[in-house]
Amino acid sequence: MRTKTIIEGFKNSQKFRVIFKGGGSENDIGLYLTIKQMTEQFATTRARAACWEAMSKLAHMQYVAKLHGEQVPSGFTTTIGNTELQIDLV
Repeated sequence: MRTKTIIEGFKNSQKFRVIFKGGGSENDIGLYLTIKQMTEQFATTRARAACWEAMSKLAHMQYVAKLHGEQVPSGFTTTIGNTELQIDLV
């Protein structure tokens, strides 16, 4: 039986990098994860939810870009709640 896709538009084994901005590069935290690991490896709900929302936005941005024949983005920076983060596909 096939495993259900966690975030539509990405394979569960797709690797990405997330950087949580902390008011200066010495305070930034970066992680390399797969989509599957994202569901299990965050210590706080706020970080996981922010990352999940950003990955969903990236999937939507990619879908719209493909639909319009534009260049497909592989990452972006956003602020979700009070959390600033950068998402990049590896």
